[in-house]
Amino acid sequence: MTVHARKAMLRAGTVLATLALSPALFSGAIRAQEAATQNTAGQTAAAEAEAAATATSGTLLDVVVVGAGQEKVAIDTPQAVTVLDAEDLERIQARSVGELFSEVPGATVIGSSSVLGESFNIRGIGETLSSDETRIIMQVDGVNKFFEQYRMGSFFADPELYKRVEVLKGPASSTLYGSGAMGGVISFTTRDASDFLDPGDVFGGRLKTTWDSNANGWLGSAIFAGRPVEDLELLGAFNYRQANDVVDGAGDKIDDSDFTSLNGLAKARYTFGADKDQSVWGSYSQWTSDEDNQNYDQLEWGSSFGDVDRTVTDQTAIIGYDNAFTGNDLLDVKAQVSWSKTLIEQTNQDEICYSPVYCTYPFGLASDYSYETWQAKAQNTARLDLGDSLEAFVTTGVDAQYQERRNPRYFATYTQPGSSSHAEGYTTIAGGFAQAEFLWADRVTVIPGMRIDYTNLDPTSYRSGGVLVDNLDSSSDVGYSPKLAAHVKVTDWLGVFGSVAHTERLPSLDEVYAGYRVNDVKKELSNNVEGGFSLSFDDVITAGDGVRFKATAFRNSITNFYASYWDSTTSSVVTDVLENAIYHGLELEAGYSSATWFASAGASLIRGENEVSGDYLKAIPADNAFVRLGYVFADYDLTVGYKGEFFAGQDLVSGSENATGGYALHNLFAAWKPEDGMMAGSEVRVNVDNVFDREYRNHLDYDNGAGRSFKLSFARSF
Repeated sequence: MTVHARKAMLRAGTVLATLALSPALFSGAIRAQEAATQNTAGQTAAAEAEAAATATSGTLLDVVVVGAGQEKVAIDTPQAVTVLDAEDLERIQARSVGELFSEVPGATVIGSSSVLGESFNIRGIGETLSSDETRIIMQVDGVNKFFEQYRMGSFFADPELYKRVEVLKGPASSTLYGSGAMGGVISFTTRDASDFLDPGDVFGGRLKTTWDSNANGWLGSAIFAGRPVEDLELLGAFNYRQANDVVDGAGDKIDDSDFTSLNGLAKARYTFGADKDQSVWGSYSQWTSDEDNQNYDQLEWGSSFGDVDRTVTDQTAIIGYDNAFTGNDLLDVKAQVSWSKTLIEQTNQDEICYSPVYCTYPFGLASDYSYETWQAKAQNTARLDLGDSLEAFVTTGVDAQYQERRNPRYFATYTQPGSSSHAEGYTTIAGGFAQAEFLWADRVTVIPGMRIDYTNLDPTSYRSGGVLVDNLDSSSDVGYSPKLAAHVKVTDWLGVFGSVAHTERLPSLDEVYAGYRVNDVKKELSNNVEGGFSLSFDDVITAGDGVRFKATAFRNSITNFYASYWDSTTSSVVTDVLENAIYHGLELEAGYSSATWFASAGASLIRGENEVSGDYLKAIPADNAFVRLGYVFADYDLTVGYKGEFFAGQDLVSGSENATGGYALHNLFAAWKPEDGMMAGSEVRVNVDNVFDREYRNHLDYDNGAGRSFKLSFARSF
């Protein structure tokens, strides 16, 4: 598709969204109220368990976790896990995926205010100019998403497509998700037709529009769900979002924070079998942005890399099969195959002058950066009855992926495949895993696990001085990820937990083949220990209320740590291999909920040191905390609240990294969702972010954050 065709499609999408959307009003009674009425057809066991839990306490720590083994509420996992469900995502009203993480202790977005400059950091691991995409695994509906282009972000999507985000922190996630997840895992779940269909419904959906005063941004969203026959569910979702440049607290525009994006999702699921315990399903999603005259550098927006016209397309397609084998405790099978591609096409790239007499096109007249990945995985969970009060759930599985990385750079007379810092090639990964969860008397949970991954890197040809060279050998290695975790309910209100996990990150193409040579790089080895305790109290102030608290401390020791950074002297990415890097810290989460009041809070303190030199590690976030407090006017179906975000100054820096000052952000939100009358099924939300228009900069960002923003959204379900 040509650039002009893409722009025409974007304009057409704007018209369609405008025609489709009518003013729709909405609310935001807390999760506790919604759980009492939600029981839509096709709800999973996880959703039903979550509804039962949130009906009592309604806190983030009572949301069911589905990505850490057997379904359990977050407070009972022997790992630090934060889950944002559909209500959380609606309440935040994020203009980009990165804004969703303001309430996830230990995790933050890094990079810039541009939607094309966002990456992630978990527990201090994650830096924009390194191969951290392999240290943090990102998934959408179980599909690994990977993109790496220096001076760009690593994940491109719209928050409106998702109904759930799970952040699993630390290397213990490697067992189920893949060796090398030293920081952890971020798992996104897209919307389903059953989210919009009640029992007996043939057709349903939602129309929504959102306006943001800062940057005069707006969103148009249309979701259509159908059940044309009893066992077939269909979903189609379409979103168009645009914004001008965001303004910071000083009133200055933030470069390249303007954007337009067109994205959509199509899903189908057919359920069959005598017990309706089997299903086949498929989905396709796409996110596209097409912008002219952008800075090549989406992080610092320096002029030294010039401007480009840039089109970004991210696609994911999945076919899956589930079989619960009703009546057979030894079988519960899930399998899927998928295809994913992230492509950035850059044209009209500027000539860059390094001196008055030396000018060149270092990235070509045009260039592409693409990652295309085929994946397949299958797993089975068996339930074993081992005697009185003792049972086990054993999950075993295999997965594999084949990834093709391309970076053609187009010159007047030839095409250069890749560069000295961005080699083209293929990555093949095959792995197997097993994890058992032993549960005794509903009090003690012990989880041993093991994963083994084989990785092969195969570089393609490259050009040196205009001459084609094809003499690099492939490289392969094996990574191991064992773990042992335990959780004990000492009393009905006190729980203690801990885990020991080891994982090995296999080098990336850039690390092995940097500089057009085969580098003898070793695996990164991570040894992580974490532990903590949790508190649960019900009927504390009023009948039916609940208080939850969880504290987690961790220490992650990494051998052969590859720390990459931009060297302004040589104008290149330089990698230092640290003999031993130590990350350690503390994460706190708390929540309270009653029929009228609700509150949540979280805090994170992270440190990182080079154990040999004693220097601080880069990319350590500032100490931070948040608190959210709200009240439900049940008679009016109205919820109002306040959220504060507090950041300490960060001066534990090294090298060229700059210290940053502390700041506090104050935000207000309100939501109305009438349950009766002609407006039933409508929603309206109002947010005021950064009420006092504070000028600030996140320590891991290269630019200032957004100033005061008024956000208004209208939606109507049908």
